[in-house]
Amino acid sequence: MAVFRSKAFKASFDPAFDDLDLADARDELAQGRWEPARDLLEDTRRDWDRRTHRIKVLADTTAASAWLERWLALDPRNPDAATLQAHVEVVRQVRAQVRENGTSKTAADVEALCRRAAALSPQDPMPWISLVTLARAQGVDREELWARWRGMRERDPWNREGHHQALIYLFAAWHGSHAEMYDFAYWLAGEAPEGSPLAVLPLVAHAESYRAHSAEKRAAVRAGLDMMWTEDQVGLDLDRILERWFRRQQRQHAQAKADLNYLAHALIHADRHADARPVMQAIGPHVTRVPWAYTGDPEPSFLYWRQRLLGG
Repeated sequence: MAVFRSKAFKASFDPAFDDLDLADARDELAQGRWEPARDLLEDTRRDWDRRTHRIKVLADTTAASAWLERWLALDPRNPDAATLQAHVEVVRQVRAQVRENGTSKTAADVEALCRRAAALSPQDPMPWISLVTLARAQGVDREELWARWRGMRERDPWNREGHHQALIYLFAAWHGSHAEMYDFAYWLAGEAPEGSPLAVLPLVAHAESYRAHSAEKRAAVRAGLDMMWTEDQVGLDLDRILERWFRRQQRQHAQAKADLNYLAHALIHADRHADARPVMQAIGPHVTRVPWAYTGDPEPSFLYWRQRLLGG
């Protein structure tokens, strides 16, 4: 594929997506001003979907800074601060696991922070999502994973982030297998109500399967893997996702842009360009590195296909 860059259109890898309030609060953190983040989380205490996304983005930003400690020193029992602190430490644990280095806190310490946050905010699913995310860094057994998962489900049954984190635990690259990953993804996609982003989980599984098998093969034989996107099962999955999610969203959930990237990527590689066109339009500039990075350089790939499908 030729490298393509548009002078008129710029792709954005900002994980805040189209949440401008979140982007503003995060940018204020870079200047040492944490009050906008505090106010942002207070305003979304009962919008679990958006709150989850905002904490995730703020935690990724905060994991390399110390501003949260100032907030906690002033208000040690604030449930938002405690929940964010717990997820910041979870992010640090997962990063340390991937990079094979240490952190200042043990996994047991971080689990205790998550459970303290859950006690301070009993109805909030986020501390339980943090526990599910931490599970793969801890390597907990299935019984413990599902106990944490049920804690999240009791508070927000179809939470997008929590189920994605449980699915990642089941990746063969972590603590599961391709069979477990697919079983979980298909079960949830079938159980979730129409319009739920969990319909997209089979595409997450397909992308991970492609990544894993591609990493195992030589470049000379890797091209055959591309045929997986045109298999009948993938086609059926795409039909269901278009019908049950893309065309039936009653409101756009906080991480819709990420799920749209999975859908556009799969449709393109399945040679379903007419179906991909409105999906690419809905994405706007908000590209995600995964899954585009699995099949090439994400930015030029995204820009090439956007130009080819939409022009301009």
